[in-house]
Amino acid sequence: MTTLKSRLCLTAALALAAAACTPFPAWAQGGFNGPGRYEIGNVRSGKVIDLDRNNQTSVIQFSARNTDNQQWDVAPSEPGFWCLRNAMNGNALEAMGPGNSTPVRGMPFTGSPSQQWRIAPANDGNALITNRLGKTLDIPNASTRDGARVQTYDVNGEANQRFTFRRVADLARRDGDRDADDWDRERRWERNYGRFDEREHRWGMDGDGVCFYREPGYRGRSFCVRAGEEVRRLPDPLIERFASVKFFGRARGVEVFGEEEFGGRRARIEHDQPDLAGFRNDRGEDMRRILSIRVF
Repeated sequence: MTTLKSRLCLTAALALAAAACTPFPAWAQGGFNGPGRYEIGNVRSGKVIDLDRNNQTSVIQFSARNTDNQQWDVAPSEPGFWCLRNAMNGNALEAMGPGNSTPVRGMPFTGSPSQQWRIAPANDGNALITNRLGKTLDIPNASTRDGARVQTYDVNGEANQRFTFRRVADLARRDGDRDADDWDRERRWERNYGRFDEREHRWGMDGDGVCFYREPGYRGRSFCVRAGEEVRRLPDPLIERFASVKFFGRARGVEVFGEEEFGGRRARIEHDQPDLAGFRNDRGEDMRRILSIRVF
């Protein structure tokens, strides 16, 4: 009997642990219903999250004016997380430190972990906007004042930490940033997406290999292939999206092909390429369309 009771307790504990580790629903909190452009309001103050037009980096609360600096493009990032980019200048909402009372800022978009947020359900059906360290967006001292800086703080679920989303438009395509959700939609390719190097402040990889980037100058998310490996067909969202290539470790070269299974036009790259605009092979053939890859 004791053994059975112990087993039942263990089963219950494991179930609770699994439930605790289950990701929050992707949306349906506080009016959030997936990728799009939103006005984000605080439940306590009734003000909206605003990117200060004066310095274009300070994130404050302010009375709603239906202006672009008060609207945020919410797009998928890593699984279960979102990036929030301001409609005025494309800067991303970024957590600037791990401590309580640390103001958040609008910074140039990199897609780094500090720019990734979980939109989680609060106890009243509205939303908590939490970062990877478990801190949540918070209005200091429950202020209702225009201009109060938005910060991160331990979750307590009070009204100054709860937010509503008012959808104002579908997510606009601009300078490739809308494509971030496409990159993450193909989960089976996730192991190739590299890692973010906080010191270098860019995506890359450890060891020998080559990374392809969505933006010139080795910026944005990377798709990385190790030396000695090959990709017989790139996932559809990546085709015609590469803008630069960087070598890591002792990788000697990469062959790229215009068709899957290493067919069609081909070119060999043997050193870093900061900008693939107009990229052509030795025959003068346009090689911007890449469907398969081999790395040496």
